[in-house]
Amino acid sequence: MSVDVEEITRDPRGEPATSRLNYSAYRLGRAFNRFAENSALSHGVTLSQLFVLQVLGEGMPLSNAQLARRTFVSAQAAHTVSNELIETGLVERGDHPTNRRVRLVRLTERGWEVLDACHAELRIHEDRLTAALGEEFGETLAELLDHTAQVLAGGYFGDDEAEAAAISRRTNDIRPRHIPSRLAAARLRADRAAHPDVDS
Repeated sequence: MSVDVEEITRDPRGEPATSRLNYSAYRLGRAFNRFAENSALSHGVTLSQLFVLQVLGEGMPLSNAQLARRTFVSAQAAHTVSNELIETGLVERGDHPTNRRVRLVRLTERGWEVLDACHAELRIHEDRLTAALGEEFGETLAELLDHTAQVLAGGYFGDDEAEAAAISRRTNDIRPRHIPSRLAAARLRADRAAHPDVDS
């Protein structure tokens, strides 16, 4: 059954969703990730695995907890993806230099090769975007987006006070996609214990 658009009236309070940065940023992220995923799959890895490779591609071995935080997933999800990459020979586990209880993951030589291949294709895609936007952005587009993400990130990158404050403002029990860090969760519990009469 077709709907006659002329019979539908728009609420005068309406505004385009694209006028809000969070919506447009999500749309941009989906566009980037669609290309990145196609590139990753052509080299035998998933998008989630590519994110892990990219973070490890900074050259620093990471613990599972660090990897989870840097790839925006739970510790369990990060552990699962790491195991998948270990099975395919792209990542390996090693010992922490000072803490025997912590195991670190790092790229193997094969992992570096796959990451380099994916990055070469991503650079072509990014250069095409930069050219379409104009030369005034030059090589600063990635820096601009990264800076914007840092400004708006709040507790997602270690600001536990901001994270705990954001959680305390929630008005329902729906579990968000982001899982609070242990430190932020502990501070939130302490705050609730100190103010039991405050409706959380």
